[in-house]
Amino acid sequence: MPTTNLIKKSLESISIETLNGTNFNKNDFARKIINYPAMMVPSVQESIIKHLVSSLPNNASLIDPFMGASSTLVTAMKYGINVSGQDINPLSILISQVKTNIYTDNIIEQFNSLLTSISRSWSIKPDAQFKNINKWFKEDVQVELSQISRAIKRSDDLYFRKFCWVTLAEVIRLTSNDRTSTFKMHVRPIEEINRRELSPMQYFEKIGKRSINDLLNLKSVLQEKGLIENDSYVRNIEVKWGDSKKGLVSERIHNLLVTSPPYGDNQTTVTYGQFSYLPLQWIPVSDIDDTIDFDYLSVIQTIDKNSLGGKKANNYSEIEESLFAKSKTLKSFFDKLNKEEKYKAMKVVVFLNDLDITIDNSLNKLSDEAYLVWTVGNRNVNNREVENDKILRELMNSKRVSHITDLKRDILAKRMPEKNNFSKTMSKEKILIFKK
Repeated sequence: MPTTNLIKKSLESISIETLNGTNFNKNDFARKIINYPAMMVPSVQESIIKHLVSSLPNNASLIDPFMGASSTLVTAMKYGINVSGQDINPLSILISQVKTNIYTDNIIEQFNSLLTSISRSWSIKPDAQFKNINKWFKEDVQVELSQISRAIKRSDDLYFRKFCWVTLAEVIRLTSNDRTSTFKMHVRPIEEINRRELSPMQYFEKIGKRSINDLLNLKSVLQEKGLIENDSYVRNIEVKWGDSKKGLVSERIHNLLVTSPPYGDNQTTVTYGQFSYLPLQWIPVSDIDDTIDFDYLSVIQTIDKNSLGGKKANNYSEIEESLFAKSKTLKSFFDKLNKEEKYKAMKVVVFLNDLDITIDNSLNKLSDEAYLVWTVGNRNVNNREVENDKILRELMNSKRVSHITDLKRDILAKRMPEKNNFSKTMSKEKILIFKK
């Protein structure tokens, strides 16, 4: 196997165009089935996995504890790697289940049959009831969404239903009254809502047919590499709901971790939960994962509050002392703040403590000599930069995990929020590579 120095040189030879994601085909990896926030650019992960795969043992296994829309898992499948992923967001689970599933050509017939069933729908009864539904959806939109939803529920094929729910989730994003300029929920002006003429059924047909094509194209790529047998991926796939702060639910021990955690608490950075709230109102939890153990629909902020840094700590001073001992960069950041600024920045400490716990949980699922690839971005708090890249390096060092190299990329082809203080400083990301 290549030495660490050879791996370092190999990784550092990756072109900036590849790292920036300017040379990837947007039709690859079934990426368009839903416009999920801050999706990783497949060519970035692929270039790194490609350079590391020769250093991995046969039948290697990858894990992603923050899998989001599962770009990492799908990319690793192209290299015949066992894949495991988890996320706290139920919509992420559903998307990842669909993208890692191998669908047959029969899905075309199933979808056309479903469209016929929807076209014969006559009931105008709403299929979803939740607080402020009329604020977020026009009545005629509710009717069509409900007709689609009821037709999906009549299918007895679970993975076809999952595909249809993901398609419907994207339709809901496009036909709700929510603005799309941020991932936080903000209703459009009433004049704009009244002007919009939308047909969820038309969107559903168009998006569904496009997504089927993308999924079948992905299958073809895997077939060409000899990675499909009997319409199944030749390696193991694990996609599970899980709170990475509490532990990784995979039962396997892995040789490679590739992930991109949130860059701060989800209530002030990328609000994945708010983005997912409206679609999840229409999707039965029984069709996602029956191990989900919290009421993610209770309020708009529930998913984000349960994510890293989402909850206040009772032992804040103890956490601060522990983290400052591990990271001089974090301590230096706080030493420069006045009392009021320190209070506002408490979420930084809580978030990083949750991240530190997740790192420990991840290391428990990694073999000796395993590689870790973390893509992180620095954020802005109190008009000061929180250097997440340096802090992560120091946290890893405290656990005796060796740092191999850093790669830097410009954020060009990644869907980030347009209108919040966090995004103003988010023009670059660091890819940090370690070895256990």
